[in-house]
Amino acid sequence: MKFQIGNYTITIEKKALEDTGLPQEVQEALQTLAKYGYTPPPSEKKRESAQRARTILQQRTKEKIQNAINLLQMEGKEITPYRVAKEAGVSYNTARKYLEQK
Repeated sequence: MKFQIGNYTITIEKKALEDTGLPQEVQEALQTLAKYGYTPPPSEKKRESAQRARTILQQRTKEKIQNAINLLQMEGKEITPYRVAKEAGVSYNTARKYLEQK
């Protein structure tokens, strides 16, 4: 288990968690962490993977919206957030945000 307090990173191995010979202060600290459901932050590899996944999803969503806009233009229909959202299969708020950026 790794956790960070201030500028310090503390690592406790699994076998140490089962060790009853730990100082009382450490045992109490571990109990407090467990009580409040502390989970260590994700690893750098997991953060990078999540960022890549978000980027890919954002690109796909933008492509869907742009394709919907192009289709509506070809059909000569008015481009509104509702129509774009319905055509692209995204939420109204997503379409509205995208159209505001353009």
